[in-house]
Amino acid sequence: MRVSPGNKTMDRKFKPLLYAEAAIPHFWRLEFDPAPRLIVSELQGGRYVETITALAGATTQIHAPFPVDIDPAGLARQ
Repeated sequence: MRVSPGNKTMDRKFKPLLYAEAAIPHFWRLEFDPAPRLIVSELQGGRYVETITALAGATTQIHAPFPVDIDPAGLARQ
């Protein structure tokens, strides 16, 4: 999910609660301010725990829910 500029509270606080309630095992949040970063969270004990933060300019390996190598800089609009 990409954090929308006008809805940061909804995207950071409320959506994760709703997704956790629905037992969605993984939650990824893409943010662009101040620089692109991908926050990867996993459902543990009914709430999301951040497991990886991928920062722009570095390739990060993510293993679940599928293997991927990613540099969030490549996700930024040109």
